[in-house]
Amino acid sequence: MGKFRLYIIIVLLGFLSTGCSDWLQLEPESELTRDEFWQSGEDVQSVVAGTYKELAGTVVNLFKWGELRADLMVPGANISNTDRQIMEGFIYPENPLNRWNALYRTINFANTVLKFSPLVVDRDQSFNENESKAFEAEALYLRSLCYYYLVRIFRDVPLVLEASENDAQDYYPAINSENEIFLQIIDDLQTAVQWLPTSYGRQVYDKGRATKAAAHALMADIYLYFEKYQACINACDQVINSGLYGMIDGEDWFMNFFPGNSNESIFEIQFDKDLEQTNNLYRMFAPNPGDGTYPDGNDEFRVSPYFVTEFEKYPSDRRGGNRTYMSYSGAGWYRFATTHVLWKFVGTEGIPSLVTGASASGYRIGNKESDANWIIYRYADVLLIKAEALVEQGAYSDALELINLVRNRALVEPVKDINNKNSLEDIILEERAKEFCGEGKRWFDLIRYGRRNSFERMDDFIELLADHKSYEEAQIIRSKYSNPNSWYLPIHQDEIDQNDRLVQNPYYINQ
Repeated sequence: MGKFRLYIIIVLLGFLSTGCSDWLQLEPESELTRDEFWQSGEDVQSVVAGTYKELAGTVVNLFKWGELRADLMVPGANISNTDRQIMEGFIYPENPLNRWNALYRTINFANTVLKFSPLVVDRDQSFNENESKAFEAEALYLRSLCYYYLVRIFRDVPLVLEASENDAQDYYPAINSENEIFLQIIDDLQTAVQWLPTSYGRQVYDKGRATKAAAHALMADIYLYFEKYQACINACDQVINSGLYGMIDGEDWFMNFFPGNSNESIFEIQFDKDLEQTNNLYRMFAPNPGDGTYPDGNDEFRVSPYFVTEFEKYPSDRRGGNRTYMSYSGAGWYRFATTHVLWKFVGTEGIPSLVTGASASGYRIGNKESDANWIIYRYADVLLIKAEALVEQGAYSDALELINLVRNRALVEPVKDINNKNSLEDIILEERAKEFCGEGKRWFDLIRYGRRNSFERMDDFIELLADHKSYEEAQIIRSKYSNPNSWYLPIHQDEIDQNDRLVQNPYYINQ
């Protein structure tokens, strides 16, 4: 299947990215970049493509940021010590996962497009203002998406809206509040949605590039997080009423992941092994028997056994065994234990014999085959986002209708006659866990749940994390997460040391 081909001018990418090993020590762009490169619309297009490429480089971290501190995944046999520390709640400013430079590199690419694309309109007669605005809209979308991740991961972060250009610029920005970030990205998305296309006329572009629907889905998610419920509903309706998306048949649910780009997909980060665009998702999740036999993953993360038990309560659920997870007991030490592989990024369909790394000769080629797309938004997400906003507005019957659309597709019996806000919140949270397990959403769902209405359900949030833990582990969790500052990661210590205008999350000071 064709994927969105990111045609890049390699020299430019090297110039733009190698100067940003730590984004807050940006190297300024030279006059050579302005005068000799930004001459045509093709130059603009190549840097927009480069922005998507930079975003693709964040996918492993997007998984880790969205899942490791939550409750759906457990450590595998070969998890790194630093990832294990995050999963166990021992988080220190020096942990590599606290580095934000990959997201800021993507932001700087977007800022570069916004800075220079308007100049090209005067230099290339075949490149008009409308074309420039459309590329700028893609840059605004990608920048907004990055900042939305940053505020959910770190909360207060530097808001940088200009590309580096000369030595006089301030490369050591101060922290901005999450509310300032919210106002900026909503304003940016409202501009972007005016210029983004409904369709590029080709399916793989419609799924792999920013569209009006992708912008509305992002806006809906942001509005929900910041408790702007009517605005959230309105943004969801823009997607729902477009008529362009729908949930694929439940029997085909796995097609969301292989081959991907389904009718349900709104925006997903594209990979294509034929273009040597791969990711590490297969390597992270596939088992590694340890005796040289297939499969050939690294077994870093597994689906939690307790979550598998929750799935098994509803045997008809089409998202359960052989789809979301695959129970595995193979060669080597796996003969002594059954583990649960996150199948979405390993399999080609919901049967054990087909995996993306398989080959007729049995060679260990899994990581070469690892080009599963990373889904940011799909239609079921929009339905459940709207349902959650409706619950917060007291429109329980309308919310139930949307919840049941998702449950019916999964062959799970519908929910009936519930008029209790907390019960419906819990049902949506569980439904999102089953629909999006391993898709980098669970931790963000949990903190949204816990912080809503001035931390009204903070105790329930904590107990969800403490459940199924040992007594000692549960006590640590209750103590740690009673302070909401601990719900966000610390700024990496290197950034704090290099920029005295940054303010460390108070929970991590002196750790």
